[in-house]
Amino acid sequence: MKKTLNDILLNYQAIEVDLIENNGEVTDDIEKTLQINESELSDKMNGYEKFTRYLKHQSEYLKSLEDHYNKRRKAIDNSVGRLKERMVHAMKITGKNKIKTDEFNFSIGTSRRYKIDTEKLDNIIQESLIQDGLAESVFKPNLSEIKSKYKEEESPDWLNIEENDFLRVS
Repeated sequence: MKKTLNDILLNYQAIEVDLIENNGEVTDDIEKTLQINESELSDKMNGYEKFTRYLKHQSEYLKSLEDHYNKRRKAIDNSVGRLKERMVHAMKITGKNKIKTDEFNFSIGTSRRYKIDTEKLDNIIQESLIQDGLAESVFKPNLSEIKSKYKEEESPDWLNIEENDFLRVS
């Protein structure tokens, strides 16, 4: 019967208990159980890694499908935009602001797009926009520089460093 990874870990704990009961002496039974358990653990790790690689390939495949469908959607969206632009152009060329058909009513509307020329904003204008609630001052720490600075030094209390274990497979 195939064992789960948890079953194998429970066996290691049972071996540990046997070792303690035998005052640390490795008996033939303990040695045999240990060899079997090591073999089962190796097999299980291989199986987990193969399945992990399968899932990773599945994820990459799904990402490629997402990319494919995103490109396709963008192409369709662009086509819709160009067709609408052509209809507006046709109405302008013919001098018609409204056209009624049996199925649709067409009319030309105007929208505005606002863009800020940041090159023309000096510090006084920027501060004025921030004070008037028309802009925000954004603070963005440079994590890579902070990491370099505090890699060997003691970190300040405002910097939280999380450590995570990971598995290297070669």
